Amino acid sequence: MAVEDILRALEEKASGRIEVIQSEAQQRVAEIMSEVEKDAARTKRARLKKVEDAVRSEATAIVYSASLKAKNELIKAQEETVDEAFRMAEARLADLHRDERYPRILAVLLDEALEFFTGEVIVQARPTDRELVERLMAERQRQFRFSDTPLEASGGVVVSSPGGEVLVSNTFESRLEKARDKLRLAISRTLFEEAGDGN
Repeated sequence: MAVEDILRALEEKASGRIEVIQSEAQQRVAEIMSEVEKDAARTKRARLKKVEDAVRSEATAIVYSASLKAKNELIKAQEETVDEAFRMAEARLADLHRDERYPRILAVLLDEALEFFTGEVIVQARPTDRELVERLMAERQRQFRFSDTPLEASGGVVVSSPGGEVLVSNTFESRLEKARDKLRLAISRTLFEEAGDGN
């Protein structure tokens, strides 16, 4: 065998080996490219999911914020409506002393206040009510004297013990104030349940 034949045989063997290596390399490149494409797709899906999650989270936050703002606006409107109802009630109470029923109302308020006392009491009344209070106290045969300070209220009385240890305020304003929370709840229910029924 001549050198040429040996070289040709080595060359053929090397060419065959090169082809096998190239084929394996191409196959490995294809596998790597397939993995890279799969990883890229996974990464893309993961990023897309993160973006979708962020968008959903932001949308939820916007909806929650808008809902909270709407609820706050509704509560504010309810409070304003209830406050207006109280202003109207206060205005009506301010004029109640002109009503023909006022002497009977004052008598009831006085009797309720007197329930807390035995013996002499100090009565604080509006200057225009002093004559009526004198007559009512005489009918009840109760010892009293008027306070030196006139009552600054739209109606009713304040009764206290001579030493001031016990004091009962039974004016229109004090009664309304005592009932305010309870009335606020009742007015809100009435106003806004009716509004809810209309929808």
